[in-house]
Amino acid sequence: MIYFVTENWLKVNTPVTANIDAVKIFPFVQSQADMRIQPLLGTYFYKYLLGKYNAQTLTPDEEVLVSKIQPAIAWRAVEDCVLSISYALKNKGIQQQSGDYSQPVTFQEIAHIQNVYASKAVFYENRVVSYLKDNCDLFPDFTSDLNRDSDIRPKKDVNNGFNDFFEII
Repeated sequence: MIYFVTENWLKVNTPVTANIDAVKIFPFVQSQADMRIQPLLGTYFYKYLLGKYNAQTLTPDEEVLVSKIQPAIAWRAVEDCVLSISYALKNKGIQQQSGDYSQPVTFQEIAHIQNVYASKAVFYENRVVSYLKDNCDLFPDFTSDLNRDSDIRPKKDVNNGFNDFFEII
């Protein structure tokens, strides 16, 4: 299953270079879609939209929403994978990656890069929330009782507050 972001989309729209093996990044795409976008959409609508995306049956309105979701997932995945690309868990423990013509960065530099990527992701997550707030009438599955009663209800705040989205619609 593709979690809204393809390898090509990721490599064209983020700093992920062509020589990075997508296998090292895609576990982060799935987990970030689940952890960051599902709470914004609600479980019911998230699964609905994900299924339609993979079946290639999105409506034009859903395509617009997905185009707002994709950069949020991509930047979160890049933020999340930075550490694991720099360090790898091997049979001898955690090892720092290095190449013949490269120099590994410090942990503080990695943390700074993660913060930069996280700020980009927050920007796009806020765009998703704003778009849903302004256009929730276009998505009956988002505002349905099934979504209100799903295990993860839609949230309107991408920061720490996470207020219930249904309080504002």
